[in-house]
Amino acid sequence: MNMISLMGLIGFLGFLGFYTGNYGYFGFFGFFVFFTYALKKYDELFDTYVKKSATLAFFTSVVLFCAALCAVVLLGDPALIPVLFTLVFVFSIIVFILRLTIYEMAENIRAREE
Repeated sequence: MNMISLMGLIGFLGFLGFYTGNYGYFGFFGFFVFFTYALKKYDELFDTYVKKSATLAFFTSVVLFCAALCAVVLLGDPALIPVLFTLVFVFSIIVFILRLTIYEMAENIRAREE
């Protein structure tokens, strides 16, 4: 079993949106996409792809968190903190998923050429 598929369990937090009426929880349903990795064979190359994608997503989030904090300080509106931090989190997850998908697509293309 591929351990990254366990991130799909975070998707169940989306059901809190129905219970609480806070529709912001529905964004967690996007984590269900990680269940698709449950059937993928885990090997060293996939591990390398995950590490490279996570590194890029981490540094993206660090830079964007710094920019978000500067925006809050310059604008002087602390009400922006939850919005900006949510956007940074979502963007870093999207960077991770897209980069991992690009690595997998490149691997599939190389495998077809061989």
